[in-house]
Amino acid sequence: MQKVFDNPSTLEALVKEKYGFPDFIMMENAALAMKNLITGKCLILCGKGNNGGDGYALARLLYGQVEVLLFCLEPPSAAEAKTQYEMCKKIGIKFVSQKQLFEFFKNPPEFIVDCLYGTGFKGQLSPQVLKIIEAANKAKSTRIACDIPTALTFNAHYTVTMGEQKLALFSDKAKEVCGKILVAPLGIDRTIFENIIAPSKIPAFLITADDLKLPMRTNKAAHKGSYGHTAVFAGEKSGAGIICATGAMNFGSGLTSLIRSKKSNLAQFKISPQLMISEPDADNGNSKIPAKTSCVVYGPGIENIDPQDVSCIKQWFSSTNIKNPALVFDAGVFGESNFPALLHELNSRADARIVLTPHLLELTRLCKNLKIFKEVTVTELADNPETKIKIGKKLNKLFPNTTLVIKSANTFIASGGQIYIITDGAPSLAKGGSGDVLAGMIAALLSQGYSAKDAAITACEAHALIGKNYGEDAYDLSPEKMYEDKKKFYEEHPELKGR
Repeated sequence: MQKVFDNPSTLEALVKEKYGFPDFIMMENAALAMKNLITGKCLILCGKGNNGGDGYALARLLYGQVEVLLFCLEPPSAAEAKTQYEMCKKIGIKFVSQKQLFEFFKNPPEFIVDCLYGTGFKGQLSPQVLKIIEAANKAKSTRIACDIPTALTFNAHYTVTMGEQKLALFSDKAKEVCGKILVAPLGIDRTIFENIIAPSKIPAFLITADDLKLPMRTNKAAHKGSYGHTAVFAGEKSGAGIICATGAMNFGSGLTSLIRSKKSNLAQFKISPQLMISEPDADNGNSKIPAKTSCVVYGPGIENIDPQDVSCIKQWFSSTNIKNPALVFDAGVFGESNFPALLHELNSRADARIVLTPHLLELTRLCKNLKIFKEVTVTELADNPETKIKIGKKLNKLFPNTTLVIKSANTFIASGGQIYIITDGAPSLAKGGSGDVLAGMIAALLSQGYSAKDAAITACEAHALIGKNYGEDAYDLSPEKMYEDKKKFYEEHPELKGR
């Protein structure tokens, strides 16, 4: 788990003040980190600030080892950038004009490095800069961004971010252009660098494979009852419920049932014999949650909340026979007018474990329904990780026993007022059914006794890694193939088997 910071300039200023670090040491180390990626002819695009200074320092370090070309957008204004600029001129590094720059793009060098603007950039790029970046993006070169791609328009293969993980790198827009993110040390161990900020001030944590707590079965005397019973409501589109239940079964749920509701169309599907079906009550025809169920999933394939289903859930949830009851809500329920009252009532139970799994559009509906952030849009959520954090913390405050999973290109998890970010999700997961699988995986872990936070983190990261392992750009990943790919996933990640 890595710390993520929302104000890198404040962090760097504190380090400089406390440890007496001058600017040039940080700049030198930033340049060294980028230098390690470059093995051939290199064009470096420099702006006027310290981001440009990093580029000039890089050029100086590379000069004499590979051919280096420098483009200066405008004269440097930052003091240390001016010093680096003058050194580059004195040792004879070649500077190119804008006209020459576009000639080089026609026969591009092996590497192009973006040092135009860093994290402090605000506003709109000029037509001149946009034209340069557009040409750079088309060049068949390895593209490297210094700290953060300029205005999130430069399309990098690598982003070398300085000192720490930055929240600005984890918007959906950033994921599209950052490529692989590498954190460069700035002359001091990263742990010391980051610990200058109090833990309570850390806005988010980045989840990695090391944080997985997979449900490996180490109890040799275990039986199916040892691993819980997951029950999934099958609604108007029962296929989604079947996919969800299969996801739960394949992620360790000891028993898994489909709850046939009045509107379900289960009859038209072939269903695995491993999935049990809970038939409606013979007396009143209402849905029935099986005895000893440990987690219920409500939402996949359900277009409208049925009041009788709500009564069924509330009755089960309030039963004193059920310890630490768990619920996963997904899909269409978030915009339903009766959902806020249901969520409030369920949260009144102190040992409740509740997980909500909306994607961005569903989250906007949930916010309007709960009368919080009522004007938020999908675009704002995608572009501003800060907004996701605010919504997550607000929801945790309103519903202390609820964990929020915001599904997107980068998934944000809010639990207990703390934010966790999953970045390993791949475009191969962008297909109907993937979210149903995830809801089932979370439910399976809740059934096996995980806390809501740990269930959300482990299921989301495992789900993301399976998609990534299958092939980030694959177009044929399906829920069935996700189940099949788990064996291959564990073969390629043996270090995770015992965790």
